[in-house]
Amino acid sequence: MVSPSRLGDPRRLFFVACAVLALGAVALAWYATRTVRPDCVVGVSTVTGRDGPGLPGANGRIRPDPELIDRAYRQAIASGHCDPPGARWKRWLD
Repeated sequence: MVSPSRLGDPRRLFFVACAVLALGAVALAWYATRTVRPDCVVGVSTVTGRDGPGLPGANGRIRPDPELIDRAYRQAIASGHCDPPGARWKRWLD
């Protein structure tokens, strides 16, 4: 058995335990309130030139793939095919 003198002052141990518990609660709250996207399948296609890069649109601008995927996701939300993003903790209750 460990002697009480090796563990230190009981008030100090209580303070450390409370501090660790509080930090854990803050970390969990931060993680739980982050916005997440639900699972949703969207299709994206681009027309490319012979060398591989996408062809410019009507405005002369080439859209990168992440922008096209995000646009398709927003359209799927607007049409009701996908759920909108929400807080992570709300997904835990489903």
